[in-house]
Amino acid sequence: MSTPLRTTLRAVGGSVVGALAVPADVAVLVAALLGGALARVSGRAGAARSALLDRAVALHARRLTRWLGWSPAPTPASASVASRTRYLGGHVLVGLACAGVAGLLVYGAVGTVAVLASWLLGVRLLGSPGTAPMTGTDVAALVLPGALLLYLAVAGLVGIPVAERHLADTLLAGRGRRALELRVEELTAARAEIVAAVEAERRRIERDLHDGVQQHAVAVGMLIDRGRRAADPARREELLVAARSATEQLVAEVRDAAWRVRPAAVDALGLRAALEDLAARAQQPTTLDLDLAARSAPAVERCVYYVVAETLTNVGKHARATSCRVEVRQDGGTVRVRVRDDGVGGARLDAGRGLAGLAARVQAEGGTLGVSSPAGGPTVVEVRVPCAS
Repeated sequence: MSTPLRTTLRAVGGSVVGALAVPADVAVLVAALLGGALARVSGRAGAARSALLDRAVALHARRLTRWLGWSPAPTPASASVASRTRYLGGHVLVGLACAGVAGLLVYGAVGTVAVLASWLLGVRLLGSPGTAPMTGTDVAALVLPGALLLYLAVAGLVGIPVAERHLADTLLAGRGRRALELRVEELTAARAEIVAAVEAERRRIERDLHDGVQQHAVAVGMLIDRGRRAADPARREELLVAARSATEQLVAEVRDAAWRVRPAAVDALGLRAALEDLAARAQQPTTLDLDLAARSAPAVERCVYYVVAETLTNVGKHARATSCRVEVRQDGGTVRVRVRDDGVGGARLDAGRGLAGLAARVQAEGGTLGVSSPAGGPTVVEVRVPCAS
């Protein structure tokens, strides 16, 4: 037997088992209604009502998980008393429908056997008009309506498990399940954006190494070679001084590239010191307003650092700003970052741009990034990141 057919038959069997529990569900509902009325005057009645609903729903949750493949199967306390009561009421209706469809199938099977026996054995059916047994013409006339009823009954029986799972999803899993599904969709989209952002970051680092570090290394080598070949001691000293200056610039380029890959100072000295260093090295005058009472998780601090670093880099490259202000505050369980510059504006979160990659990095930590940048400025980048990321 194929796996899909086995799964379908197993689900149908589970629904039939659930239909057998309809009388017990009705009894539980009646007791719950009485308990709800008594709960207004007695706390013990309310507790007994909740425990009774817990037990009934837990049994159905185990049945749904084992037979119908429902997931997740919550504990009875994961849904409210009203939701559990509505679930049992809904299951009574679904169970009655299942019992009716199953009864129709049994009736159809018995009727088919009786008609075939009358036709093949020449036996008159009880309750049929006349004394003659069924003929081939009579049987043929019953084939089409019988096949239609069989199709409807089978379709209904197969659809019962679908209705049961939907009922459980709506009333037992409820909003939490839908919220989880939306979160999975968001993380899937964020993952794709992060992959693109990492690739863009790799290309940027490669370009920086080629255009900056490599060119400075070549310049240092050329200056040293020229100094070695210079016959005039004064000229040789001049070239060696230039080589030393170029070497210092090369070291600075390498340090900057390393900081972009992983800001070691964030881990070693803390976020405050790293941000102060960023502000000191920014191209435009930058004011810091930091309110960091305690250190956050390392991943959160690195995320905040990258936000400020990339934003200041963008301001220096594109904004033509004369000043910039960076605010970083811990607000309960959230770190808030606000970077404002007085540049020309026009920054956008389009795909493929630096801000889009930055937004993907923030989303990976469970945060949000927003940009306000009208033409003519000012540009404001606001980020919120949960401290417990």
